[in-house]
Amino acid sequence: MAGRGQPKKIKSGKQLIDLWTSFCEYIRDAEYTIAPTQTDFCRWLSKEFDSCDRRTIYNALNKYFPTIKGEFERIQADTITSGAMLGKYNSTMSIFALKNWCKWTDKQEVTQETKLAVSDNFLDALSDSAAEDWESDEDETVEDSSV
Repeated sequence: MAGRGQPKKIKSGKQLIDLWTSFCEYIRDAEYTIAPTQTDFCRWLSKEFDSCDRRTIYNALNKYFPTIKGEFERIQADTITSGAMLGKYNSTMSIFALKNWCKWTDKQEVTQETKLAVSDNFLDALSDSAAEDWESDEDETVEDSSV
């Protein structure tokens, strides 16, 4: 029986990251006239590399090379933030894209959760330390009274 399907167009995670980086550089060089979306990436790949569809990119990121997904999103986030900071992208849509595509969150949410965790850990440690000191003082008092 012959092999099924077509061979992978993207052979490795490194190759995908290299192509994605080139696409994001193209966006920068074109003064952010397009967005770093997977659909536009597929269009660009079809012209510059090989015919490609969104399913190919989805499978590469989620099935074949999932370890590079974070790097892919960081490059995408850098491109979006650069375009927004230069006034090329709408700021509201940039925030939406960063939160939904790149998993960004508001700093206040993370900071508040972190402060609560640190505070709880500190109070637990302080309570444990106080209990140890109290037990230690009781032991010394018992020893002194027996002398």
